[in-house]
This record gives sequence, structure tokens and C-alpha cells, in this order.
Amino acid sequence: MKQCLALVLCVLISVNTFAFKNAPQAYLVSSTLVKSHTKQSIAALWKRHHIPKIALPIKNDVDIYEIIYKAPWIDSTTWINCSGIVFVPKTKGKKPATFMFGHGTEIRKGRNVSDEDSQQGICLGMATDGYLALYVDYYGIGKGDGQHLYQHAWSEGMAFLYMLYAVEEFKKTINIETNEQLFLTGYSQGGHASFAGQKYIEAAHDPRFKVTATSPMSGAYDMTGEQAKYMFQVYPRPFYLPYLIVSYQTAYHIWNTDNIYSVFRSPYDTLLQGFFGVVRNKTYDDLDKIMPNIPSEVVRPELVTQFQTDPNFAFLQRLRENNLTNWKPEAPVQLCFCKGDREVNYKNSIVAYDSITARGKTDIKLLNLSDHLDHNTCAAFAVLSMKAFFDRYKNHGSNPKMKDLSPFKKWAVSIVKKKIEKEYIKNHSDHAYM
Repeated sequence: MKQCLALVLCVLISVNTFAFKNAPQAYLVSSTLVKSHTKQSIAALWKRHHIPKIALPIKNDVDIYEIIYKAPWIDSTTWINCSGIVFVPKTKGKKPATFMFGHGTEIRKGRNVSDEDSQQGICLGMATDGYLALYVDYYGIGKGDGQHLYQHAWSEGMAFLYMLYAVEEFKKTINIETNEQLFLTGYSQGGHASFAGQKYIEAAHDPRFKVTATSPMSGAYDMTGEQAKYMFQVYPRPFYLPYLIVSYQTAYHIWNTDNIYSVFRSPYDTLLQGFFGVVRNKTYDDLDKIMPNIPSEVVRPELVTQFQTDPNFAFLQRLRENNLTNWKPEAPVQLCFCKGDREVNYKNSIVAYDSITARGKTDIKLLNLSDHLDHNTCAAFAVLSMKAFFDRYKNHGSNPKMKDLSPFKKWAVSIVKKKIEKEYIKNHSDHAYM
């Protein structure tokens, strides 16, 4: 009897690890059916986008819902609205596994449900193959409230966790049950976000949500190390740095100023103000056009010097807190990357792998998909490897050998990859193949 009481008490304490003040009675605010896909309409979509069915098999019709849900803000007392998309497979009685996807960097506020969005297409592809697929918008993106906190592990993790809470309520409204499997992934910022999702879901110890496996893809897990090096050289996406600075000021109030743009040198102290306000309708391409080629040149020189010389510099300390290298995941992990990536240094994955294995983690895999392909050209091959990794767990349970693709798929992918690598080496055009 004492053992039973102790177990109950342990579960209650674990479930309340992330208990916040003024918690709502329900997390789900609303759910709206946006569109429905039949297997025939998905097949037509795959044909239009040149997606082979061998890569993303079409097995189920899919209903697509947009949900709004409650999540805690960084002050631990305020509750904000977040949004996400739920892709529901019509599996005819078979319980689907749950799949969560973190999207790449976005600075615009709005987001539509669209068949032309390649990242939503990944979720549609997973759903038609038997996963309940959840597309996580993060704080302040999509139709959510507030400012987005870029590369901020806690808010990313909370967006994943509280979307799970909301989806538990949502499933009852449409009378669907899932099995106990939970898979997390994402690309670019989504790599960082999905790894943060694993960290905070596992830390919550909620018995309803046990992570089965994760496959973070091309994420900046080592922001104070390998990724920081890119800030001091010619870089294809220099807007990342001011996005980080503005976000971390919101989260931590690092600089004692009411005008965060004062940390930027002229003319960026004025130019950047049009991109991160309440109205955010410009793209990161728009922002990159006004940025210097070397990101650090946007910041006042004395602050750059502090970052480089003072290990106690507040911005550096806060970045260090959001690294995802110094912990030990519980569920199996596959870290995907390409060595030719000029946006997210591939060594982020190596540092994370080395640090995590040094803590005794054995079921973690480091997967280099290409020595040549850049950030966007890498994505399709990362997605294929992610799906193969998850499918083995979904279809066969435990997979201690953590195998790659099947021999036939591996051969087919190698043929396509060689063609794309040849094209990339010739033209250096880093466009996505999804």
C-alpha cells in the first residue's frame, strides 16, 4: 500500500513539474476544420510536386484542422494563445502514432494552411501514411499571441508540450484515439525546437507523453560555439543575429534600455525597427537585403568585443542556457545534417553528439547525408531519413541497430542525390527539393 501511495505521489509531482499560476481549465481554445484531402487529391498533389509515392506512401484520407491553444508565457503567470495545425488520418479504426514537426525560421506573423507549403506537406505525407501529424507554430508565430522568441529552448519546448495537452482535448471532440508512440522532428530552427521539445517533454514526466524517438535535422544546437563562428564571417542569412538579439531582450531584458535597437550601429538602429514590431508581414529575404554580409557588423563594436572577450557577458550567458548539447535525452535520437551547410554549421550536430554520448547515451545516431549539399538542398534527404527512422519504430517497435533506409530505397535515394549534388556543385543554387 505504501509503495502504491508513493508511486501516485511521484506521478503527481512529475505531472506538475511545469505547473504555472492561473492555469486554464482547458488548454484547447478552438479547432477548425480547414480542408479535407482524399487519397486521390493527395496523389494529384504529389504528382504536381514530383513527390514519389515510394518516399511518402498514400494510404489514408486526411482532415486538416487549425487549433488555438493556451500556453504559459515566460513570466509564468500569463497565458497566451498559440496556434498549430493538426493533420488527422482516417485510419479506419487503427490507432495512429503521434508525429510533431517544428518548422524552420519565420519572421512573419501570419500563416495559412496551404498545399503549397513544403513543410506542411511533410505533415500531410506523414498523416496519409498513418501518423497523427502536428505542425507546431511556436510562440508568436502563426496566429499566436505575442513576440516570437527565436531559438529560445524553453518557449519552443512549451509550445510542443502544451500543444500535446490541447490535442488530448481535441481528440475527444473528433473521437479519435492514438497509440502511445510519440515522434518529434523539425528542420533548421525546427531541429533546435524539436530537440528542445524532447528535453522539456521528458522533463515533465507526464505518463501520457513518452517520447518514442526524435530526429532533429540541421539545427543550431551549439549557439555559443560552432554556430557563433558564422556570425563573424560572410554569411548567407545575416538576419539571424538581430532576430536573436531582439528575441532575447524580450525574454531576458539583457540590456538596460527600453529601445533594443540602440544596441545596433547606424543605420541598422533605424532600419531594423520595421521588422520585429507588432506588425510582422515582411520576409527574412526582405531583412537580408538591408543587412551587412557579416552579421556581427550590425552590432555596436564595443558589444562585439564583449561577446568575444568576456565569458560573463549577459547575452553570451543566455545563449549558453539555450544550447542543446549539455543534457542526456531518454529516447533514441537521430541527428541529421549535411557537411555543405552554410547556414547551420554541421558541427552543431557533432558537438551535440559528442557531448551527449560522453554522458553515457548510446542510442543516438549521427547521420551525414551529403558532403556537398547546402541547407535547403539537404532538407529532402533529411526528411527521407527521418521518416525511415520513425517508420521502423512505428512498424516494428524497438530498433537497437538503428538501421538506415532499406537497400532499395537507399539505392534510389543515392541516384537522386548524386544528380542533385552534381547540379548544386555546378550552379551553387541552394533551393529546396520538397
